[in-house]
Amino acid sequence: MGVRLQCRDLSVVVEDSTLLAPTSFSHQAPGLVALTGPNGAGKTTLLKTVAGRQLLTSGQCLIDGQAPYEFDPGFRAKVASLIDTPPMARDMTLLEQLALVRVSWGHDDDAFDAAEQLLYRLTIAGLGERFPFELSAGQLQLFAVALTLSRPSSLLLLDEPERHLDGERVYALLGVVQERVQAGALVITATHRAELIAHTDAQIELEPSVSAV
Repeated sequence: MGVRLQCRDLSVVVEDSTLLAPTSFSHQAPGLVALTGPNGAGKTTLLKTVAGRQLLTSGQCLIDGQAPYEFDPGFRAKVASLIDTPPMARDMTLLEQLALVRVSWGHDDDAFDAAEQLLYRLTIAGLGERFPFELSAGQLQLFAVALTLSRPSSLLLLDEPERHLDGERVYALLGVVQERVQAGALVITATHRAELIAHTDAQIELEPSVSAV
């Protein structure tokens, strides 16, 4: 049985601002779920609560029956997220960084070969020997996706991973994400792009909170 995510009445209020109105949903792997809603509805906040990076004001979030806790090694091996831009080493090439992440998480394949294959599937195969500061905004976004996918996860959280990408690369991104789903993962992606939403198995639609209107 794949990972199961159960969230009931999730709510985040900071001072007088409602960042996330009460929201409930339940999904089980494998599957690709679109998290939709207007700007300010709380999509990023919701992903942060599931990732264990945002305290709830009320409600409950359970991943396989356990509350998110990002300091727990078991949780970190199960849940990967691309919410903010991940740390990148200025003086290491893309291939070196991807290989390092794979080795750090105990992958038993050829780390450099796997990194090259991932860059190829994301349409940036020719950039492996470059450094992050040499990349365009779109290329940097794809590298951030690659870093996130280079670690293991049965629950993958993505916050608008298609930003800065043209149509061709959006579909390349979709293909890589679908591979992760086919391997048994549950992927939740916040997105505004219709071409991504059209290929998802389910949706979580957020309504704007009163303070976000």
